[in-house]
Amino acid sequence: MRIEPPIRTSRSVACAQLTWALLLIAFVGAGAGVWVITRTTAENEIRERIQLEMNALDHEIALEGMPAAIAAIRGRTHIPGSLDYRLVDASGRVLIDDIGLASLPAGWKVINVRDGANGERERDHEDFLVLTAATPAGGLLSVGDDLERAERVRSAVLVALFWVGLVALLVTVAAGAILSRAALTRMNRLSSTLARVSAGDLSARVATDVHKDDLGELARGFNAMLDQIARLVANVRRVSTDVAHDLRTPLAHLRLQLESASQAPTHEAASEGIRAAQSKVEDVLRLFEATLRLGEIEAGASRARFTRVNLAAVIERVTDAYRPDVEAQGRILSAHAPEMCDIDGDADLLSQALANLIENAMRYTPRGAPIDVQLDCAAGIALTVRDRGPGIAAENREKARAPFARLDAARSTPGAGLGLSIVDAIARLHGAELELDDAAPGLRATLLWRRVPH
Repeated sequence: MRIEPPIRTSRSVACAQLTWALLLIAFVGAGAGVWVITRTTAENEIRERIQLEMNALDHEIALEGMPAAIAAIRGRTHIPGSLDYRLVDASGRVLIDDIGLASLPAGWKVINVRDGANGERERDHEDFLVLTAATPAGGLLSVGDDLERAERVRSAVLVALFWVGLVALLVTVAAGAILSRAALTRMNRLSSTLARVSAGDLSARVATDVHKDDLGELARGFNAMLDQIARLVANVRRVSTDVAHDLRTPLAHLRLQLESASQAPTHEAASEGIRAAQSKVEDVLRLFEATLRLGEIEAGASRARFTRVNLAAVIERVTDAYRPDVEAQGRILSAHAPEMCDIDGDADLLSQALANLIENAMRYTPRGAPIDVQLDCAAGIALTVRDRGPGIAAENREKARAPFARLDAARSTPGAGLGLSIVDAIARLHGAELELDDAAPGLRATLLWRRVPH
């Protein structure tokens, strides 16, 4: 599968475009809402003003008479922004007429008027609100106001909203473009790295940055995945090479023994050669089994079997199983463990790790010397196996962990060199470290959990 970089589209771009569209819709909706609300609010305010003026003039006519009301109206008309009036007495005579319309029905009315060429108002469009009612003296009083002032206020609000919305939209578009470009650049780096890896370059890595966001976490997780893949591939290559190297000698011996057995002069000699060949076959099978076990552990497949494990119970079970063999060889196996020291793990793998450490100690501990197994849960968890053998020099301790590693002191002993490698893999699977230290004399091998695993 080939992946072509760079990524030319991004969900961040789509999200930015959706944000711009939603922002535009929001401002259009806000403008429509302002248009309706301001019109209704302005008209209500004008109605209240007209109604108050109508009540005041009715009171004036009732108390002071028509002349006083006429004087009050004429005094108000000289004030800027005043209302318009039409006053008719009981006989139908027009006393005041600022509105300029011949007849007006009783009640509220929005009418179409304009100033004509002769100074009289003519019907044109809705721009005038008027209230007509009977006066206490028997005439008709009309009070009106021009709606254009409210329209001007509303238009000013809409213009301000338009410019604010335009500026906000431009800022949002610019910010979205910048952020989307940055996200696209980072995604393109990820895509380019993925293309290099798919082409076979397992050394490719995504350039990480200081951003602690989703893309930063994705890049770090991607690099961690590539590191693990590189380790697994390197392990496969190394194991393949080591297995081929380690199998060469036993398979050559096996062929010679089979040839010798086929040419043996007696039946007993042939049987002896076949038994020796079978022993070599068993060594090869153990090597393959240990190699497969190591690969399974390093792949992390055993995590699915994790349960709550009591390390003290593991130590007791393993040391009880090995104590007869250790004592039969003239050595002493002691164990010291607190009763409660639990972790999440695989009891079988932990038992195998401890067994490998005990077997390693049995190979090198002289007769009569003790082998100590100790568990310390005071600060973190430390499972230690100490022998009294020659130990491992500091410069060789890292090499001793490698698969198929055989130090000079171990060349004459049986084994494939996978014991400490399996222990190290089990330790890493359980979040621990294998530490090899000088016990003066001997080797101190410790499975160390720096933080208590839960």
